[in-house]
Formats: sequence, C-alpha cells, structure tokens
Amino acid sequence: MNDNYIKNYINLFSNLDLNNIEQFDELVDKNIEFLDPFNSLKGIENFKKVFYHMFNNVQDPSFIILDYSRNKHKVFLKWKMVFYAFKSKQFIEGISEITLNNEGKINSHIDYWDSMNGLFIKLPFIGILYRLSLKIFKVKT
Repeated sequence: MNDNYIKNYINLFSNLDLNNIEQFDELVDKNIEFLDPFNSLKGIENFKKVFYHMFNNVQDPSFIILDYSRNKHKVFLKWKMVFYAFKSKQFIEGISEITLNNEGKINSHIDYWDSMNGLFIKLPFIGILYRLSLKIFKVKT
C-alpha cells in the first residue's frame, strides 16, 4: 500500500474546506464509491459534491481524525465531525472504511455513524419525539 495516498487523504480531511476539495482528484479513483447514511453514489464528481453541499449548508464543519488502522487494501478511520447548529457546537463521531485500488488510490469510502443520535435527536421537533420514544420504550432493568 502506498502510505502517501492515505496520509494525504487523512491530511486533506483534517484540513478540508471549500478551497481544497478539488485535491481529492489526486487521491481518489475517478470511479470511487461513497456510502453514508444519506448518500449512495459513484464517481469523483459526485463524491466532491457531497463536500461542497456540506460546506454550503453546515456552519463551520471540520473533521478530526482520532485514529486509524490499515492493512493491505483497507483503512479504517475513527473521526469526529464538529459543526455549529442550534446555537451550539455539535459533534458526530463515526468510522470510515476506505478501500484502496492497486495503485493506492481510494476507490471506496463507506461512512458508519448513527444518524439518529448523531443528528436527528438534535433537531427541535424530531429530537423531542425521539427522546420521548426512548423513554416510552426503554426496558427497565
């Protein structure tokens, strides 16, 4: 595995902003597959659109890479996304499963994170209903 691609990929995510999204072109296979709780897409242009959309719709998003592990063709990143919403700093933690092709470029990026507890519970109306349902259906031990 070419460590430069993954180190540069991690560095790009750690410093991602609207001005450097195009740097994914150097690190990502043109047919990358991306999957998260809200997206299932293929192709580098669609992949970059996810991040343009994020920066245009989320206040001050940033990623902190907490840890990573790798083997020959896979890398697992543990990350925290920080952003501002509802007048306060918010956090979402997740794991990314990244697959590399034979040249070392990223050809698959799958994000695993809890969209209900990570995002929906923080929405005013939906969050109230969700918290109420947790109380109603909680098993007493």
